[in-house]
Amino acid sequence: MTRKASRGKQKIEMKLVESKEARYVTFSKRKLSLFKKVDELSTLSGADVGVLLFSPSGKLYFHGSTSIEKLTDKFLEWKLNNPQDVEKSNVFHTFDDLCKEFQIADEEEENRKRRYRILYPDSEIPPNRQRLEQLVVFKLRLDEIKKEAKNNILAERSKFDLNVVPEPDEGESCGTH
Repeated sequence: MTRKASRGKQKIEMKLVESKEARYVTFSKRKLSLFKKVDELSTLSGADVGVLLFSPSGKLYFHGSTSIEKLTDKFLEWKLNNPQDVEKSNVFHTFDDLCKEFQIADEEEENRKRRYRILYPDSEIPPNRQRLEQLVVFKLRLDEIKKEAKNNILAERSKFDLNVVPEPDEGESCGTH
């Protein structure tokens, strides 16, 4: 018996599959592989894992280590208890990005000064008007980041639950005195 020669495992280019039928087959096969990975991750790490998919035809699929209701309840509970995490991370990322941009601009300015000293050793280095404008923009962006961080802190401090009514202590009357 002769074996059919195959091309073996090949890397697939990541682009939309043109044929509608082939796209459905690809979705089905990859969906099963993804679901297996969900099971593996959950088993190995003990994490609650879930995947929610909509097929190209619009059909909903869910696979998880627990029910979708438990996962969404857990997510909503986490979100209620940690609302500041999303805002904080955005503020910190924005600040980090600004710092990196500032560092790059600083290096560019140092290179400009070095080149000028080499080309014109006896001359005074003229101010860089573009750099001054750039510093003003950095300052405005920094002020915005500080404002956003301050608003996040104030919002966190002013949180309180209007649905909680303190119960009167024993011996206290509920009426007016």
